[in-house]
Amino acid sequence: MILPDKNIRLKYSLLNCGACILSKFNEPQTLYSLWNKVRVNEELMSYEKFLLTLDFLYMIQAIRLQNGLLIRSANDLQGNK
Repeated sequence: MILPDKNIRLKYSLLNCGACILSKFNEPQTLYSLWNKVRVNEELMSYEKFLLTLDFLYMIQAIRLQNGLLIRSANDLQGNK
């Protein structure tokens, strides 16, 4: 489900869904406001898939939670945070 395979097309993999979320994620925001921005995407078919994708992004340290807001991690090319 994370990566595409013979049963899951790239469009519906968590890898692509994470990219869709990160493309709409420019400033710190609440879970609700982020959901309102991305729920029109066909790839994120449900709120459950949205939450699963956020879990994936958190595990790979692409996002973090600070003071109740979701924040996109700023990793540069050298791997510094």
